Amino acid sequence: MARAIPLLVATVGGLALGGYIYLLAQVAVGPADVARRPQARLFAWPFRLVDRVNVLVIGVDVTLDGRRRVLNVSRADSLILVSVDPKRRRIAALAIPRDTRAFIPGIGETKINASYAYGGPRLTIRTVEHLLAVKVHYYVKLGPQSFAQLIDAIGGLDVDVEKDMRYTDSWAGYSINLKKGRHHLNGDQVTGYIRFRHDEMGDIGRVERQRKVMNTLVRRLRQPETILHAPSLLRAFARNTQTDLGAVELMTLGLFALRAKDAPLLEYTLPGGFAPMYWEPDFGRIRPLVADLFYGLSAAELADTLVEVRSPPGQAALAWQAAARLQEVGFHNVKVSTQPAAAEVTTVVARMPEAGAARLAAAALGRAVLRHDLGAAGAPITVIAVRQPIDRAQGTLPRRNGSQ
Repeated sequence: MARAIPLLVATVGGLALGGYIYLLAQVAVGPADVARRPQARLFAWPFRLVDRVNVLVIGVDVTLDGRRRVLNVSRADSLILVSVDPKRRRIAALAIPRDTRAFIPGIGETKINASYAYGGPRLTIRTVEHLLAVKVHYYVKLGPQSFAQLIDAIGGLDVDVEKDMRYTDSWAGYSINLKKGRHHLNGDQVTGYIRFRHDEMGDIGRVERQRKVMNTLVRRLRQPETILHAPSLLRAFARNTQTDLGAVELMTLGLFALRAKDAPLLEYTLPGGFAPMYWEPDFGRIRPLVADLFYGLSAAELADTLVEVRSPPGQAALAWQAAARLQEVGFHNVKVSTQPAAAEVTTVVARMPEAGAARLAAAALGRAVLRHDLGAAGAPITVIAVRQPIDRAQGTLPRRNGSQ
């Protein structure tokens, strides 16, 4: 689903601007704990992208209780982090398998798809940020039927089904019955195709089929006749989507995708391997991939960047913890200083013109503040590590009758 969102907007971006913004303004805004979170200046008028924007696309499933009633507790069935980079004029998408082993803040280590059940979009964002050391600026949540209705809005898709696929889940009330070969599939059938995971490849095969369908969908959306489907596409998008992106921001991303349609569109699946019950992340491959896709850095540049870590008097353990985390995400030239440091929150001071490495350091350390100080003497990056206040909203147990 990663490419569908920006390219859907791109396809209809040339249509009547007023009607477009009117419809997208009706997209549901997320709950108060994630709505309109403060961001750096990423957008400028008129419809201009100033800096890199990272958007987490969350596809949620349906959870049933013992009586097959739909509960207000869902898991993240699909997670795709999309990065729109105006400097290199490209869009990158990293799919995170739902069974990925991850640390969920406030909860512990488990499958990443549980993050949404425990804390909705906010906790899912924090979990992805901790896993990848990447700041997530915005999110888009797609409901269980969102993708099917988007496909139906354009009249279905032609898909090469690589093998017979049969599976019935009588409990959840859905079935998959597809024959090998090229077929024109409706929205429910396409959803079944990308949902199928009952073979030796499990969730990884499912992620690869998602990418295959996205390539087909992108080609379809770029066809001139897609304009005829624009009203139904917009209605499907507005009806089934929750996001903290505003209408003008969505329009800006769409216009960027339209202008960059011949630029690289990079798709990856989180590197890892099969383990009992989990997709085990391979951080030896993840770290250089993240450095390149989300920061424009090579692993060698990151490893060579000098980082000095300081902490307030009597709190040296904080500096060593921060240094260990920075080394974990790819900084190898890290030193802990005994010089006194004072700050109210953990602060990353960048003294280098290109701030990619400093941004990575700030993202790796969680709720760190990034400050630029190009003229001052000192290491290219200085971290002042401070004990953070407890975030009491970082995660709660799923509630059967709650509003998560």
